[in-house]
Amino acid sequence: MSRLRRLLGSRLLFIGLLILFQLAILVVGLYHLTQWLLPLYVLLYILGIIVTLYILNANISPGYQNIWLILGAAFPLVTGVLYLIFGAKRVAPKFRREHLLTEAKFRPLHELPNYLDELSKKDEAAFRQSKYINDYSFYPAHKSTSVTYFSTGEDMYEAIVEEIKKAKHFVFIEMFIIQEGKVLNSILDILEEKVKEGVDVRFIYDDLGSAMYVPKKYYEQIENRGIKCQVFNPLRPILLVTMNNRDHRKLVVVDGRVAFTGGINFSDEYINAVELYGHWKDAGVMLKGEAVINMLVMFLHLWDSEKFDHPLQLPSFNDEKTKMRTRGYVQPFSDTPTDSEDIGKGSHLNIIWNAKQYVYIMTPYLVVDDEMIGALKQVAKNGVDVRIIVPHIPDKWYVLETTRSYYYTLIQAGVKIYEYSPGFIHSKVMLADDKYAIVGSINMDYRSYYLSFESAVFMYDVNCLSDIKKDFMETFDKSEIISLTMAKNVSAFRKVIRAILRIFAPMM
Repeated sequence: MSRLRRLLGSRLLFIGLLILFQLAILVVGLYHLTQWLLPLYVLLYILGIIVTLYILNANISPGYQNIWLILGAAFPLVTGVLYLIFGAKRVAPKFRREHLLTEAKFRPLHELPNYLDELSKKDEAAFRQSKYINDYSFYPAHKSTSVTYFSTGEDMYEAIVEEIKKAKHFVFIEMFIIQEGKVLNSILDILEEKVKEGVDVRFIYDDLGSAMYVPKKYYEQIENRGIKCQVFNPLRPILLVTMNNRDHRKLVVVDGRVAFTGGINFSDEYINAVELYGHWKDAGVMLKGEAVINMLVMFLHLWDSEKFDHPLQLPSFNDEKTKMRTRGYVQPFSDTPTDSEDIGKGSHLNIIWNAKQYVYIMTPYLVVDDEMIGALKQVAKNGVDVRIIVPHIPDKWYVLETTRSYYYTLIQAGVKIYEYSPGFIHSKVMLADDKYAIVGSINMDYRSYYLSFESAVFMYDVNCLSDIKKDFMETFDKSEIISLTMAKNVSAFRKVIRAILRIFAPMM
């Protein structure tokens, strides 16, 4: 009920209703005009055929392809127009251009030793994954980096507070959701003190993610504390394709020496200070050392490419070149909708396909296309121990129903599905064979794979992998395994609802 009250009292509802109203006018208006204007009718019909042929032959996700083909069959006269508005480009050309233009500006910060040749001699699968991320996201792998894994939001929040208090040069923060409460207020209080000490503090939050939780001009309250703040992709009550592209990353970078990413936003439920959906389980990582540079570049790239009001200057800080003696390789990377490569999905598929013994997954949403389902099923059929943990108490009922629609086919193939009995699991973690892991903000859904800005860390042979495995084992014990009988015994009504939801999965 609290979520419903927030929605009813937020500007998100008003904006959503305005957009739906415009969409209805567009659809109804086109249908009425075609009754009077035969040439328009013919033009729209031909456009629908052309769009259908394009979709059938385009190199796009099968999930996106199917939804547009279904809509084309149901609404042949308006699908062509709707596709040109929402589907022809995942991002608007100007949006894409502004982000890609800044890429070259920050390439020099990546001019560090390249470990690909060294990695190729150690592990072929790790090398291929690292090369893929390096070549398509342009974020290289690093050594000399310590990684701390947090299995709860409470532990990560305490570490973030501790590190921000140590800041001497700069603190850069990027969040999808912010909400007034213990977490956000305490962080802002510390940041205000840091500004008074001369620390450069910059803060980005996503407008859609935070629309139900803070007022429209909340950034002004943050700026009144002396913090440089901007809102990513402000919501507008008009039909724009870029409204789909959100900043789902969670980044904290301090002095270029330490950085955090994971699933934790600045809101109280992430540390269980309030309880909305039972116990909230989240996860994240803290990096110290060489690999922090990748996460610094992620933030600076977005800050600069958005043409924010505050002029950007590369931060000056004491770059201590002391090499840390650490094991393994660490590769923070970003996935964005401004390019043609789905790096988040590709990196997940690489982990799955290269697993020899096991692959364990935590994800709050399992809303994926046939390619991902096929990979999970085939690897399980090959004898790999595939286990997936999803929530038992959902934050969005329709997403969990869609997730459950995959259970039967996955379990039948040998995949083990667990629901986190105490409540909601928001962790985005993948671990395979005690050697490879990805931790970050990437959900296993269409929005994370295709529409949002995301951040994650690929790790090979680092010390904290044992902590990640321990977390999985403890979470399995707290979760209920779903049997094939349980997945099969579903009412006819619920099967119909799930089938309908599957059609619209790419829009969730």
